[in-house]
Amino acid sequence: MEGRVKDEQRLASEYREQYGIAERRYNALYGELQESRTLLEQSDRGRRHAETELHDAHEQINNLTSTNAALTASKRKLEGEMQTLQADLEEMLSEAKNSEEKAKKAMLDAARLADELRSEQEHANNQEKMRKGLEATYKDLHTRLEESEAAALKTGKKAVSDLEARIRDLEASLDDETRRTRRQKNLRKCETHQGARLPV
Repeated sequence: MEGRVKDEQRLASEYREQYGIAERRYNALYGELQESRTLLEQSDRGRRHAETELHDAHEQINNLTSTNAALTASKRKLEGEMQTLQADLEEMLSEAKNSEEKAKKAMLDAARLADELRSEQEHANNQEKMRKGLEATYKDLHTRLEESEAAALKTGKKAVSDLEARIRDLEASLDDETRRTRRQKNLRKCETHQGARLPV
C-alpha cells in the first residue's frame, strides 16, 4: 500500500507539473492571441484610413483634372480671341496705311490744283471760286485723315492693351493652378509615404 501511495503521489506530482506547463503554455498562447488581435485591429484601422485617404486623393485628382480641362479650354478660347484681335489690328493698320496713302495722293492733287488755281487766278472769278473750293476740300481731307489716323491708333492701342491684360490674367491663373497642382502632388506623395510606414 505504501508503494502504491508513493506511486500515486509521484503520478500526482507529474500531473501537477504537466498542468503547470500546460497552464504556462496556455497563458503564453493567450498573450500571443491578444497581441495578434491588437495588431489585426491596428492593421484594419490603418487599412480603412488608407482607403479613405485614397478615396480623397482620387476626388482631388478628379477635381484638379476638371479644373485643368477648364483652364485649357479658357486658354484655347483666349488664344482664339487673341488671333482674332491680331487679325483685326492688322486689318485696321492696313486700312490706316491705305487712308494715309490716299491722303498723300489727295494732298499732292490738292497742291497741284492749288498751283494751277494760283496760276489762273487773274483770269476769272470762277477759277478763284474753284481754287477756294479745292482748298476747302484739301482741308477736309486732311482733317478726315488725321481723325482716321487718330481713331485707328487709339483702337489699335486699346486692342493691344486689352489683349496684353487678358494674357497676363491667363498666365497668372495658369501659374496659380500649376502651384496648386504641385502642392497636391507633394501632399499625395507624403500621404503615400505615411501609408507605407503603417504597421502590417
